[in-house]
Amino acid sequence: MASTITIQLPGGPIKANLTYDSLIHARGIPYAQAERFEAPRPIKNWTEILNCTERAPICPQLPSRLESVMGPLTKGHSLSEDCLRVSIIAPKNVTNAPVMVWLHGGAYISGGGDLDCYQPIDLAKRGVVSLNITYRLGVFGYLHLDGIAPANLGLLDQRAALQWVQDNISAFGGNPGNVTMVGQSAGADSIVCLMASENTKGLFHRAILLSPPLRELKERTPTVPMLTQRAEQLLTKDPREMTIDELLGVQRQLLMDPVQTQVMLFAPALGYSPLPAEQDFDQKVYEAAKDIPILIGWTGHDGRPFASMMGPQNLLKLPIIGPYVEALGTWYITQSYFKWPSQRFHQQVLQAGGRSTSYTFDWAGTKNPLGACHCIDVPFVLGTRESWKAAPMLAGKDTEEHLSRLGSDLKDLWVRFANGRRLKEGHLEFSKSFTLSEALFEDKK
Repeated sequence: MASTITIQLPGGPIKANLTYDSLIHARGIPYAQAERFEAPRPIKNWTEILNCTERAPICPQLPSRLESVMGPLTKGHSLSEDCLRVSIIAPKNVTNAPVMVWLHGGAYISGGGDLDCYQPIDLAKRGVVSLNITYRLGVFGYLHLDGIAPANLGLLDQRAALQWVQDNISAFGGNPGNVTMVGQSAGADSIVCLMASENTKGLFHRAILLSPPLRELKERTPTVPMLTQRAEQLLTKDPREMTIDELLGVQRQLLMDPVQTQVMLFAPALGYSPLPAEQDFDQKVYEAAKDIPILIGWTGHDGRPFASMMGPQNLLKLPIIGPYVEALGTWYITQSYFKWPSQRFHQQVLQAGGRSTSYTFDWAGTKNPLGACHCIDVPFVLGTRESWKAAPMLAGKDTEEHLSRLGSDLKDLWVRFANGRRLKEGHLEFSKSFTLSEALFEDKK
């Protein structure tokens, strides 16, 4: 149901899809290039039309540990190290429109920007130029090996993509001076890291953070050398010469025998470029927070998927005690990894003189044992019902009704925020009874 359209970018022309409802879909535009373990560098200009009408590749990865919650979302996507791509959905014939940039979650080891479940179709229909970033993951993006692989390559990829946005997004009608970053889990964690990173000032202007696992940021400093040492023990030859499957095999072993009990083993590390040292991190975030309005929140049962992974397996399997142990683990992980650190970050932004509003997302499908689990809020704003049809977390007879009504209100809230509306500095409850109203905003239309 789509025709094609040619768009002239500063580097060269691309071919994109144009749907019957006048939305431009450009998939898999390269924003940088990099050989294995190299920092991203700018793409060379091209003259022939680049085909950006088909699914983009995602970084090589193992099956997601959250498939039991989200379903097999990466099915059908090719895996390639040539994955530094952005995908854009934009309304046709807009000018100076707000830009919204999505960073996917997946604990820095799974996922991709161009997945069908992350397509920001309804946001684009509301007048937003929406862009999703695919970046390097796991051993390809976050394994530090002295003399071979620098740390934080995936974070450097994200920064390079934001620099690309500044240079290119006006070709889609977007305003590079009005960029809202949106991230979930590892993606939200990335945004906080980008706030503290070198050479990111002015690349984005507000942020929406969904369930950032911020407790771990300060715990990662000792993890890097331990992970490096363990990886060096497992490597049997130069990793630059290993196949993708061999490297993923090393990653699998590292994840099975973690050097530290964490939700995320591979992740941006403080003290390695472009991040500051641990003692300087808070000050860098403090300085950035003055100019970046924040919407930050967590789900009512964020810890549910992790309780069974991180809890005592011998107790979890017991018929009566097991459910109580899992419930206790869910509460503890939700509070300590997501809610309490997000509340502290919220206060940190306010203390810096910035603006921040917090929220809890508490919707859950009727009688769904997963409750308001980690990732449950994403389908309410991104993707289509079809793309989320296999997600166990959405099971429930009232799902369709609330995806439509609550989802519409949340999308409208995001779009107003991206357009510069000032949310009141309180706490919001996104539940079955939530209704968007002007009373949530300090300013007027």
